Amino acid sequence: MKSLQLAALPVALTMALSGCNGSGSGSSKADDQGLPTYDVSGRVSSANLGLPMTVCADINRDWVCGADEPAVSSNQYNFTLSSTDIRVKTSPLLVQASPAVSARSSATMTLNLAAPAARENAFTLINGVTTLVMGEMLAGASLDAAVAAVSNKLKALGITPPSDLLAGSDDVALAELDTQLVALFGQLDASSDDYAAAVAGAAKGLVAYGPDLLAGTLSASQIQEIVALGRMSGNALNDTGMVQHLNLSSGLMSDQPDSGTPGQDASFGLDVTDGGFKFTKLDEKGQPLPQDSVSWQCVKDERTGLIWEVKADDKSSYRDKHRVFALETETVTPHAEEIALASCSTDHLAACTTQAYSEKLNASGYCGQTSWRLPTMNEQYDLLDFGETATDAAGNTYGLKVQFFNDQTIGSDDLPYGFYWSSTLLRTDPGYTAGKAITYLTQMSGADGGTGLGELTAYQALCVPGEECLSPNVMAVRMVAE
Repeated sequence: MKSLQLAALPVALTMALSGCNGSGSGSSKADDQGLPTYDVSGRVSSANLGLPMTVCADINRDWVCGADEPAVSSNQYNFTLSSTDIRVKTSPLLVQASPAVSARSSATMTLNLAAPAARENAFTLINGVTTLVMGEMLAGASLDAAVAAVSNKLKALGITPPSDLLAGSDDVALAELDTQLVALFGQLDASSDDYAAAVAGAAKGLVAYGPDLLAGTLSASQIQEIVALGRMSGNALNDTGMVQHLNLSSGLMSDQPDSGTPGQDASFGLDVTDGGFKFTKLDEKGQPLPQDSVSWQCVKDERTGLIWEVKADDKSSYRDKHRVFALETETVTPHAEEIALASCSTDHLAACTTQAYSEKLNASGYCGQTSWRLPTMNEQYDLLDFGETATDAAGNTYGLKVQFFNDQTIGSDDLPYGFYWSSTLLRTDPGYTAGKAITYLTQMSGADGGTGLGELTAYQALCVPGEECLSPNVMAVRMVAE
């Protein structure tokens, strides 16, 4: 799995603190020889960081101040870095600290904050907001594009960003956001083995999760989604599966490009350069199987590293592909009417809800995994193969590569679109700040042509336990692990 890392360069870093501002300069043998010295001054402005803190050059780009990397422990928030290596100005700045005493819990927590390289700036701030900018850069954005992206997301949350976001990132209007960001980064560091991806996810998901972040109500499942989003933003994602071109003259699909309509999807991407999707069949213990195996239990996506459940075709199994479940997560409680519609009410097999189902998979160590969960909608979408042509007996076209996912169903008569539960809920009010609706991703194309593969809708709200449920929802589920 591709890992996102700070684009830090090696730097000969020394730091000496003196005076009330903690500024100063270092010296070395090179200094004594009269080489020029480059200074980078700045301040860690997040109020809820404890002291001492460590500033280091993350030479191996692992977001850790290692023993073999230049590092200084500081008891003040202002600093000056002095070095004869000009890369001190072109490398991102990394700060490691602990939460302030008032913010500490019983658990040990490390906070890692960063800021883009100082370059010619006379003073550099490091805080939660600058770390968000680094998150956008980790996902591939340039510095200017990253600053613009974060500024636009702040506006979407009703926060007016300063005209110079980096220089003004300690603005009082950003104080509450910064406090919550620092807390979030601490949680991400504790819960993820790929902190860089988690930071990228926090940046990419700021609009979706921002209201809950500001309210201090982010759930464990939402934090998990943020990490998954970051991994997807940095990983090489799957291509579309489109390997044929539309010929405008004939109106038919062709293996050959149409000179009259150049630039079609089939001419670009991994489908052309690297064989399209890369899947591996797995047995019930998670061991790889030959591609031509006729029996397998899971599929590993070699591009994303995700492991997908393959459903059983056995009505006596709790994993049967036709079974439907009520949605249950850490933040969603199913309505009684939805549980009544779930398959467990008639087949009397285990697991009525998505939560119970994932717990049962984890308890059994299915396919050697104990981290089964609902996929995000983005993860589901990345699995779609728009070039698949195989159909079921009714003429509905499958949306996943049948060679590996031979378990697809079109769904019930009420929802005949190949819908599967995801962990993603969409905010439905005009400002995208309130109201949560179920996301429906079409994963099979109906024979009647009424829906197309990949269509996304969100028109039904969640039912609230104890209130009238006008539209109870149950759907199939395909769990994912990593």
